[in-house]
Amino acid sequence: LAIRGLNLAKEGDYAVLLDNKLGQTKFDGGYVHNGLLKATRWVFDAKCEFLRGLVDRNLNYTLTFARHSLGAGVVALLVLIVVQNLDKFGNIKRNKIRCFAIAPTKCMSLNLAVRYEWIING
Repeated sequence: LAIRGLNLAKEGDYAVLLDNKLGQTKFDGGYVHNGLLKATRWVFDAKCEFLRGLVDRNLNYTLTFARHSLGAGVVALLVLIVVQNLDKFGNIKRNKIRCFAIAPTKCMSLNLAVRYEWIING
């Protein structure tokens, strides 16, 4: 799954970037960018059933998330949400999920980045 980054052509795109205060949003013992987490949750809710269908039909496949820049921040957060909600993905195992975040925007605290380095390749 490849996520397009923000095109910053719409005023709402800037609102996502500016929707953050230091320490505002706690997540799994760390902190994440509030606006990017909202965007990530929207993607998760919109694509969860689709991704589950792919996983169910292709048991030998790996669920791979990839993107660059702002999109990389979204996919990095998306992987955190997916790993915490494996029950919604049927038969997939944690080692069949991976993320390639190329030059991601700062979207999570260092302790989360270190804890999830096994799945997020930056």
